[in-house]
Amino acid sequence: MTTDGDNTPSLLDRARAWRDADPDPQTRAELDARIQRGDVRDCFEPPLGFGTAGLRGLAGPGPAHMNHRLIQRVTAVLADLLRAEVPDAAERGVVIGYDARHGSAALAETAARTIAGAGLGVHVFDTYAPTPLVAFAALELNTAAALVLTASHNPPEYLGYKVYGARAVQIVPPTDERIAQALGALPPGVEIPQVTAAEVAAGSEAADAPVCPYWRVHGEPLRAAYRAAIARPASAAGAETPLRVAYSAMHGVAGELVREVLAEQGGIELCEVVEQAEPDGDFPTVRFPNPEEPGALDRLTARAAAVEADVALATDPDGDRLAVALADEHGDWQVLMGDQIGALVGDYLMGQAETSHGFVMNTVVSSRLLGRLAAYHGVGYEQTLTGFKWLWKRALEREQDGDELVFAYEDAIGFCPTRRVRDKDGIATAAVVTEMARAARAAGTTLHDQLQALYRRHGLSVNRQVSLKLSGDNARERMNERLQALRREPPAAVAGLAVERVHDYRAAQRHAPDGSDAEPIPLPATDLIQLDLAGGYHVSIRPSGTEPKLKIYLEYLGQPGSKDLAAETRQADERLEGIGKDLAERLTD
Repeated sequence: MTTDGDNTPSLLDRARAWRDADPDPQTRAELDARIQRGDVRDCFEPPLGFGTAGLRGLAGPGPAHMNHRLIQRVTAVLADLLRAEVPDAAERGVVIGYDARHGSAALAETAARTIAGAGLGVHVFDTYAPTPLVAFAALELNTAAALVLTASHNPPEYLGYKVYGARAVQIVPPTDERIAQALGALPPGVEIPQVTAAEVAAGSEAADAPVCPYWRVHGEPLRAAYRAAIARPASAAGAETPLRVAYSAMHGVAGELVREVLAEQGGIELCEVVEQAEPDGDFPTVRFPNPEEPGALDRLTARAAAVEADVALATDPDGDRLAVALADEHGDWQVLMGDQIGALVGDYLMGQAETSHGFVMNTVVSSRLLGRLAAYHGVGYEQTLTGFKWLWKRALEREQDGDELVFAYEDAIGFCPTRRVRDKDGIATAAVVTEMARAARAAGTTLHDQLQALYRRHGLSVNRQVSLKLSGDNARERMNERLQALRREPPAAVAGLAVERVHDYRAAQRHAPDGSDAEPIPLPATDLIQLDLAGGYHVSIRPSGTEPKLKIYLEYLGQPGSKDLAAETRQADERLEGIGKDLAERLTD
């Protein structure tokens, strides 16, 4: 055996061990060719990080890519953790779903065979499944965990692996950290038991099959249960009013359920973007199938304008997020930002809530307008760290104390309008938004008009985002240095606006710019800095977890009673642009 000089097995030795254990002939051959050339480093370094409750990366050989061997390994580690921490894990089993990306179904089968090989029960679907359906199944079937093979809205060449824990919520630290550590310590050639295709067939036919406690395939009954769980009440305002909805599935897997859910509401004319209606892992009409990307919804808004729709909706490829577009007072179609949708849906659901112990939530980089709406409705409100894993972790804590979640959202068009899915759900949100649009039409108004009314009553909210990418040598180190300098010496002003408060989430403390008047932030530490500026302006800055890039979230939150929202919006946009430029100069070369 050769070594790299630090008494660890050499990269080529690790590559050979990985190759010999790889069950996929294609990636095994690709890695073997690289071994012959001595060119394996980018297959192993850096390995894919287990973050945001899972793995996501390009398809290819080695631990730096998504492939069958990596799925075997991470699933085996997860199975070990479940056996150790969930007493009835084998009986509860694991539910596994996948999207329409090329390779997702095959990786899902590998994950299922690994779970079964570890002696745990298996729940699978008879076809692809949107992420919210899998999250629903985890709760409905009371499984020990859930897996979704999806890369959500990433480009076609990406694959992903998402994990939910025993409470049907995405895993959070330290669980994800323990999985990552165990995965890193697993020898590259370790043997991982797998159930064979013949054993799977036997397990599906015989209840006492010895290969695992059970292997169950779920189809229409589970989908029907999901549709019933997210259905809106038949007595909703304006239920008899016809509605025209433009819709795009963006080549994803949510289209069928969206069609069925909206059909059950009755009276909805669904006008689809036909060329994007069917699942297609090539995403032929959108290079980057993310509804938030500029131009991604051009076909949808064109369709909406052509049919004179009341509202336009798009689900992202795995169906967990929803984009909304509305025609403004001039008839021009505008794609709403996540915070605008969150304000509309949150206000509507709080107005309909029948609990005296309700609360709503969003994340620390989302608009503070939701807090004003909650106060107006007499509903509790708080913010969590970014991600639905944190929103639902906190929601469950509050529900144990007798509170009831009414609505949660994050700015990146992720919304949760139902307690039956402990994650964001674009399909359930589509049902709510169409109900809202119908109620508005019955009242002789529009959702656009209602959003403007919210701004006049509670204050204008304008949100913008800026991404700053650093380049050159040591880009990540320089990025971290600049963030640390900002923490040590916060500016007295940004773009001419005085800094009134500094929120340092790494230190879990907020204070005045000079460090005085400190108070704790009751959230887990994370790499985020916020600045409250004079005039109702707010800034949030955090680094990207995958590249040397800083993400800056900007918000203006005005005072109620605006006489001219258009003029106020223009002024806010100018100010926010100036704030973004000032910060860009401070944080980049």
